[in-house]
Amino acid sequence: MVGNAIAHYRILAKLGEGGMGVVYKAEDTTLRRPVALKFLPERLACERVAVQRFQREARTASALNHPNICTVYEVAEACGQTFIGMEYVEGRALRALIPAGGLPESQVLRYGKQIAEALAHSHDHGIVHRDLKSSNVMVTPEDRIKVLDFGLAKRLEKAAGGEEATRTQGTELSQPGFAVGTVAYMSPEVLRGEPADARSDIWSFGVLPYEMAAGALPFQGKACSN
Repeated sequence: MVGNAIAHYRILAKLGEGGMGVVYKAEDTTLRRPVALKFLPERLACERVAVQRFQREARTASALNHPNICTVYEVAEACGQTFIGMEYVEGRALRALIPAGGLPESQVLRYGKQIAEALAHSHDHGIVHRDLKSSNVMVTPEDRIKVLDFGLAKRLEKAAGGEEATRTQGTELSQPGFAVGTVAYMSPEVLRGEPADARSDIWSFGVLPYEMAAGALPFQGKACSN
């Protein structure tokens, strides 16, 4: 991919890869700005249902416009590949900035406030992140937080009486009944395979200040030996 052109983008470098997609840095040759492009993993790229879910999730994330959330520009298809064009965020992952002894209290509070504001905006728009963790939070050179990767995000529907429904049929890359996210940050109900809602994000958010302050995750499992 590196060096190739797709639509009006020129691929510059590979940024990372995970179970939900491959991300590249690219140049928007029309607007002359750096962007990040996220493609479906190769194993899913030819599956029609997976592509449709990928597109729906991109549209879900594009509803968010907040200074502490990575902006989604578009979801498009070119050369037989579906991709999401989004803001390119310079900086380092929060996880990489946390020393063994933890961050100073003032820094924990400053970063925590920005992450909380990003989540509040997302929840106000009926969107749950579902994979909030320190590696999905970037710190820019200006010391500003940017929450990334709403690839597991889902939109909550309003049920009768105005309460939020706990699931949205057909909008997830994951399958119903399967837990999604990162184990160390997942709430108990999600670990049990139950649907995620805003409270699940709040649990994950609670892990972050602990991790920032202590330099370690709050729940350390013990290895089993036979």
